[in-house]
Amino acid sequence: MYVPPCYEFNVSDSPVAKRNNILNNKLVAHRGLPCDFPENSLAGFRAVLTGGVEFIETDINMTADGIAVLSHDETLKRLTNHDLSITKSTFGLFKNIPAGFPSRFGNQFSHLRIATLTQFAHLVSDWPHVYCFIELKPASLACFGHGFIDAVIEAINSIKMQSIIISFDFEALLYTRQKYHYPVGWVLPAWSEENRLKASQLAPDYLFIKTDKCPDAKEMFWQGDWRWVVYTVNNSEQYKKFLSYGVDLIETDCFNTFLVTLNNVE
Repeated sequence: MYVPPCYEFNVSDSPVAKRNNILNNKLVAHRGLPCDFPENSLAGFRAVLTGGVEFIETDINMTADGIAVLSHDETLKRLTNHDLSITKSTFGLFKNIPAGFPSRFGNQFSHLRIATLTQFAHLVSDWPHVYCFIELKPASLACFGHGFIDAVIEAINSIKMQSIIISFDFEALLYTRQKYHYPVGWVLPAWSEENRLKASQLAPDYLFIKTDKCPDAKEMFWQGDWRWVVYTVNNSEQYKKFLSYGVDLIETDCFNTFLVTLNNVE
């Protein structure tokens, strides 16, 4: 099984470049750059890619006609102001609708559209050193089952060596690993003894935990061959706290500005 390293990187002789590379290898750009762009937009991902990110994360749902698209929600209400169900709509029904998150950004990004996973893969392929956490969303898993996973795997074939499949859904990860041998990350639904035992059974490459579900001491984090990822952190105090707990990666909404902040405070 291929597992991307967390801390392999090249650095120049510049101290600033070295520091940026070290920080980059601890940060995951959560849904691109949602502080400054509509979440999961190609524009947001392009901004963090050109900013030197090493890890990115995106959310995937699937349309009624089998097109994997970038969207956290099952409906397009937030991003387009149109209350359309992704799983019940064909891609053609909404592919030309502006997806600029108007309630937050007004008309600033009215030129943007919902991106397909194939478009995302094409973009990311220009940055072969970047690793992508691809999250399978529960609504599409419930609607399409393994067919959804199969469509996602097909869409990311061009970046398969850069991709890690993640999900809250334990069974979906078992299927992905057994059929496709991809590295996987389990997004923990809760911190519990039952889930600790399931994590030991799955032995994922990554375990994701939300900040408000995290234990409050380093020794409480479960031991295993996985790497811990905490989400979502946008301030330096939390960042330092979780690093002190031995967390490997930290997701942030504000990669570009957060990188500058961390350089100034550490």
